[in-house]
Amino acid sequence: MEKTTILEEFQELNLAYLLLMQKMIAEDREAAVFRLKLTAEMAELIESMSVREITWLATQGQFVLRPCAENAEQLAHILRNRRETGLTQTHLAMLMASTN
Repeated sequence: MEKTTILEEFQELNLAYLLLMQKMIAEDREAAVFRLKLTAEMAELIESMSVREITWLATQGQFVLRPCAENAEQLAHILRNRRETGLTQTHLAMLMASTN
């Protein structure tokens, strides 16, 4: 891929994520704050952002998304667990809830 194409895709992903965040906050603030790991202040700011502000932020060359799971070893263990016990989703939810 060309450099400009990657940058454009990067910006599109940022825009889509910011708009999704705004929609989630508007529909169910408490669930969005928990799932997106936002503070109440950040949720309020994102919800109040105009389309122009969201578009500007999305195109600044900084990645808005970041992985929630910061412990690669724990995530790899959950993903590659060969003994399916029916608790994989629970373990993943606990890992995601425990990270900042």
